[in-house]
Amino acid sequence: MNNLNEIYKDEGFLSEIINAITSGIFVTDLEHNILMINATGAEMVGRSPGDCFDRKCYEIFNTPMCRTDSCTCKLSVQNKSVNHGQTILRHDDKEIAVEYTSRPLKNYKNKIVGCVENFIDITNRLEQEKIILDQQKKLIEKREEDIRHLQDEILELSTPVIEVWDGILALPLIGTVDSHRARIAMELLLEAIERTRAPFVIIDITGVPTVDADVANHILQTVNAAKFMGSEAILTGVCPHIARIIAQGAVDMSSLTVRGRMTDGLHFAIHKLLQKEKALKNVNLQANDQLSNVS
Repeated sequence: MNNLNEIYKDEGFLSEIINAITSGIFVTDLEHNILMINATGAEMVGRSPGDCFDRKCYEIFNTPMCRTDSCTCKLSVQNKSVNHGQTILRHDDKEIAVEYTSRPLKNYKNKIVGCVENFIDITNRLEQEKIILDQQKKLIEKREEDIRHLQDEILELSTPVIEVWDGILALPLIGTVDSHRARIAMELLLEAIERTRAPFVIIDITGVPTVDADVANHILQTVNAAKFMGSEAILTGVCPHIARIIAQGAVDMSSLTVRGRMTDGLHFAIHKLLQKEKALKNVNLQANDQLSNVS
């Protein structure tokens, strides 16, 4: 071969080029007979190119779209366009994920005489994509968990329990209070009661713009839980708007001590503490007198 024209006419040279392509390629006529197939395409179904020649493509390749209206070659010929997609190639009880592209084959008169299809095994690629998606999902889940933990920490910092007097705790709530924040506030308050054994706690909602029935119920649950732990709860800072919401929500607050301002609640608690101290002193004096009389 002394010039390019002779090279182009050499079928062996063309075959070498086609077989060097790493994706599978085959050509069919309009009756789905295989006119040509490269080595890669034949190897994917465990055959040689010669074993595939002049046989129906659906006899060689077993996919869900073969011999149906979804046949990619049929669609390409009918629509006179390129058709692209993914499917499953079944061979030797194995399923191979493949990506395919088919296009009409035209002769020198620009007439469609068949179809050219190329396909590649994308099993490894899909597995890698699945691994990446799983990793992304885990990262997203971890990020969401970190955000939740950060939100809880922020809520804890924005919901401080303060010991304003010896034996008196205060829980000043500021801003919007939803059920989640109310639950965290209750947990923090009960932990503080357990730690200090304070006989009084003041729950101040002066800085809360509004509450709903669920939050009101959470407050009532906090009051009852504090009572079980030996502390009396005092609610302060109830504005008219919140009072109407609580009343309309039919929340039973009869067991709750309510005062207008936090200072009023503090005075009430201090007065109660002084009364308890006075009563305890009287009891001790009476006990000492009885002991003196006995001796």
